[in-house]
Amino acid sequence: MTTDTIVLATSWIQQSAWGECPARTLLVGAATLTCRYRFGSVGFDLGAHSTTVTDNPVETISWLADAFHIPPARLLLWRAENIVVPSLIAAAETARDALAAAKMLRELDLAFTGEVIDVAETYGGSSAKSFDAVAHWADVPFVPMTRADLEEAHRTGCHGAIREHLAARVKATWQLWLASRKDAESLVGATEAWLATSDSQVTL
Repeated sequence: MTTDTIVLATSWIQQSAWGECPARTLLVGAATLTCRYRFGSVGFDLGAHSTTVTDNPVETISWLADAFHIPPARLLLWRAENIVVPSLIAAAETARDALAAAKMLRELDLAFTGEVIDVAETYGGSSAKSFDAVAHWADVPFVPMTRADLEEAHRTGCHGAIREHLAARVKATWQLWLASRKDAESLVGATEAWLATSDSQVTL
């Protein structure tokens, strides 16, 4: 279990073609939870970023690239193969800043060379119930956000709603993974202690 780990959650919207502007997939938010072991103890670092209608979408792409500049030994995601990865590729392919998009894909590609765990596999894989349903069943806190809620937050510049949703999602994904392990008792205790601190709240 003593392996540095990053948990990743993302949000995106589909922007329809308008006039001469082609349709795009916009990466409008991302959050990471990093668990690191140093000198016999474990530490956590939570980060989140978002871009709304008045921002340049490349900002979240660049933030995510920087977040993975040092590849983790283990990467945790939810529904990686049929949701997260395709959406990131689509966002990169339709981004107006090709260099930033290429950098993000390069850093993520390096991250995927380590151990990659799709936490959803434990809860049904591609046929799993919704994330919210699984989190509710497991009694893990989460912040729901429908597609309509996300589009409204993006339209109105509500960064807080996007970041709080994604921050809660990476924490819940981490807890769902721990719940599926038989050797994680000490890490569960460390996680609960961290969750009781202000450091477990995302900066808005």
